[in-house]
Amino acid sequence: MGGAAGDAGPGRVTFGLLGAVTAYDATGTSLALGSTRRRAVLAALLVQAGRTVPVDQLVDMLWPGVAPPTASTMVHGAIAGLRRAVAGPRGSGEPPLLLTRGGGYALQVRPEQLDASRFETLLAEGRRLVEGAPARAAPVLAEALGLWRGPALDGLEEGFARDAAVRLDELRVQCAELRVDAELGLGRHHEVVADLEALVAAHPLREGLRGRLMVALYRCGRQSEALETYRAVRRRLAADLGLEPGPHLRRLEREILRQSGDLELRARVEGRRPGSGLPAPVSTFIGRARERDEVAALLGTHRLVTLTGPGGSGKTRLALEVAGRLADGGAAEAFLVDLTPLTASALFDETLAAALGVHAEPGQALTATIAAALSGRDTLIVLDNCEHLVEDCAAFVQAVLARVGRMRLLATSRERLGVPGEQVHPVRPLGLAAEHDDWRRIASCEAVRLFAERAAAARPGFAVTADNARLVLDVCRRLDGLPLALELAAARAASMPLRDLADRLDNRFRLLDSATRTADPRHRSLAATVAWSHDLLATAERVLLTRVAVFPAAFGLDAAEAVAGGGELVGADVARLLSRLVACSTVQLDEGVGGEMRYHLLETTRRFARERLADGELPLLRERHARHYLVWATESGAHLFGADSAPWLARLHRESDNFRSALEWSFGRGGDPESGAQLVGCLWHYWDLRGARDEGLHWVHAGLDAVGADRPSDRLPLLSAGALMHLGRAEFEASAVLAGEQLRLARTTGERAWEGDALAMEATVEWARARFDRARQLYEDAVEASIAGGDLWRAAMAEAQLARLHRDRNEPDAARAVAVRSLAHADEVGEELARGLAVDVLASLEHRWGDVSEARRLVEEALGHYRLVGYREGEASALHLAGRIALAARERAPARAAFGRSLELCRRIGHRAGTAAALEGLAGVATAGGDDRTAAGLLADAAALRAEIGVPLPTRPLHAPHG
Repeated sequence: MGGAAGDAGPGRVTFGLLGAVTAYDATGTSLALGSTRRRAVLAALLVQAGRTVPVDQLVDMLWPGVAPPTASTMVHGAIAGLRRAVAGPRGSGEPPLLLTRGGGYALQVRPEQLDASRFETLLAEGRRLVEGAPARAAPVLAEALGLWRGPALDGLEEGFARDAAVRLDELRVQCAELRVDAELGLGRHHEVVADLEALVAAHPLREGLRGRLMVALYRCGRQSEALETYRAVRRRLAADLGLEPGPHLRRLEREILRQSGDLELRARVEGRRPGSGLPAPVSTFIGRARERDEVAALLGTHRLVTLTGPGGSGKTRLALEVAGRLADGGAAEAFLVDLTPLTASALFDETLAAALGVHAEPGQALTATIAAALSGRDTLIVLDNCEHLVEDCAAFVQAVLARVGRMRLLATSRERLGVPGEQVHPVRPLGLAAEHDDWRRIASCEAVRLFAERAAAARPGFAVTADNARLVLDVCRRLDGLPLALELAAARAASMPLRDLADRLDNRFRLLDSATRTADPRHRSLAATVAWSHDLLATAERVLLTRVAVFPAAFGLDAAEAVAGGGELVGADVARLLSRLVACSTVQLDEGVGGEMRYHLLETTRRFARERLADGELPLLRERHARHYLVWATESGAHLFGADSAPWLARLHRESDNFRSALEWSFGRGGDPESGAQLVGCLWHYWDLRGARDEGLHWVHAGLDAVGADRPSDRLPLLSAGALMHLGRAEFEASAVLAGEQLRLARTTGERAWEGDALAMEATVEWARARFDRARQLYEDAVEASIAGGDLWRAAMAEAQLARLHRDRNEPDAARAVAVRSLAHADEVGEELARGLAVDVLASLEHRWGDVSEARRLVEEALGHYRLVGYREGEASALHLAGRIALAARERAPARAAFGRSLELCRRIGHRAGTAAALEGLAGVATAGGDDRTAAGLLADAAALRAEIGVPLPTRPLHAPHG
């Protein structure tokens, strides 16, 4: 039975979409699902399998127009019925399939439990095998088709169901076409004619099916019927669409009329692509479909295109795919000239002549001989691996293009040839998904697809699943998405668990050595590929490459000159040599924000270069690196609390990996902890704005361990930063301890600004503990001390918090007066965070006691200020207020969106009090929509969180004062 349990495992329920929506128990017996509505809800969860689908979204999916008032209740009822239907027997130990999560439901099923997922897995396997191994592809594709019981999602008419059905039905036809291709490749044309006739009847305008039927009929000796098939589709296309058949069908008709030998089944010729001088592919081409088309288009307008990129990036394979498609389509004869084995220019002409099938004539230049041989023919020559013979290739290209007008050349090289008219196309590593993407999106990205395909070839049964997708993505990311590295790693996956493979990637050159046996020695190991590029560099270029390997991420020219210059390399040399390394694809150059050019090394190149540093050189380079970034951070610190803070914060963010490396050296063995403490004192504000409190506290405490009270200028910022970040995590006791020490040290040293900062911190702790009078007095003292210390920024921040306290104590006049003073001080300083906080408070006052439209305007203004400096906590606060304003106006959808985004931000930065407030906001939306059950669940989650952090339910500040 197509939907039976199959390989889902003992005791597991399986589900079917390939026909009517069904579920089966472990014996393959169909389960009673009940009403059509239940089947529709089940289908909605299955097409989103693994994801939480909010109740409102389920309502929209089931009732796309106007939903009945009881729609949510009907969804909950259907879910309850489905839970009973699919629950395993008591005591079976099977985890529940239907989960309630975050205001919605999720169906937790593995791919093997859903027939549509099994079908797509088999289809992908068949697609991979059909060209090179039709005998293996045919049964796989037949098994895939055997899973179907009827039209997909049969009986459901909802829009989402029809969309899913259209997609699955299209894949079913593609699967049938591929199975026919496999059978035709095995000489079984007699067996497929009947199937093809049925498929053509069902899909009369599908030209691919008509073409296959024409070939099958012709091979059966039924030439007249093959021609009638063509005439029938021609009549149908003209009548229905006013179109003529496509070029493929027209060519087939001509070949049938000529009784072309190309239509006969031939034994497969290994190693060569039919009708060309190109090698036949031995594996499938994964990804780069758009890039392949772009390069083909470039060859249509340029006679010389050079593919450049680092070793292992897939330049050769892309070039062969482009050339093969042009050759297969009859656009050109294609020839491959592989220059890899050449070690001397003297063999260049001989290699060219052999690849092109010409003989050098005595006394005549080879280009003249080639011109005579290829004259009048559309030809494409692939010059592969030109980097070690750039001058020879450039001379040949210029000469031959001048003599042969219908010739085009496609070169692969780690650097351009430098010939007039050359069009360069950089070949980048394969695309990667984002870490937070759904596992299906991860599985579909180019790098993961290539790894999975090659790993499945080496270890049958390997597949990317919800359980391993992120681990596979991590492997692909650490290997830079380089196709060669991915293929070598996938070959290793045959002999070791994926986790062990990932854990050993720090030693990648040994791990990926001789993982495959290819004809090209450079591709047998990752080290050999990188070494090939390294060995082509000049001595000074190698020196610079090893030195810039100290940078863990992208860097600018000034940093390279400061850190990697010196010795035999002066500043001018660094700029010139970096340009050379970029030109030969060893260092990458990207345009950053604002047009800034940034250099970076692929991780594989970086590790290779670091291994070639002389003994003792790496620690010296790391020290220079750390001291350079301390100087840079110190300079930025003077700008972080003024009108131009936003661009400086953006620069800090761009250099975050370099700062992290500098801190690791400073606090590591042989480092300089005091310099590290100074660097932490420059970076804490950036970390807090970004919500990176875990990382920030790690370094803050390392800094506090390094500097004592005898260095108050270094210790005070660290105490302030620690108190603030503990406060943001609702760790009030830890915050109070640090703020208390800060207050004592500030008073001892007469630092009034730091005294005001500590008082504001203590005030917020007292507020959280519901000691409101004490909090008010401390805030007022904080403002006074900050102004006395000449720090209007901290005064504005404390005043904004004091205004909130007055607001929450129902004192509107006092709240408004203090908020206006806060905004005045913030405007005088000109810093966006302080402005945003003051405007945010004024917006909340307008919402409670003033003009709602003005409140909306002020919320948008506050969001603008926060976003300029990347202040996620403030953004979450303003969004929460926007949600409350929308909910009060009975605008449920905008309210849900605002609270949802606020919740996402608070969870990302670890702000538990804000998370609880956002959950309560979403509960309010659910209550307004009559969904009391969802509201109760959200409120219970919020109450548990508040109990965990010791923050009561009454309104309190979402975020703490800064600094």
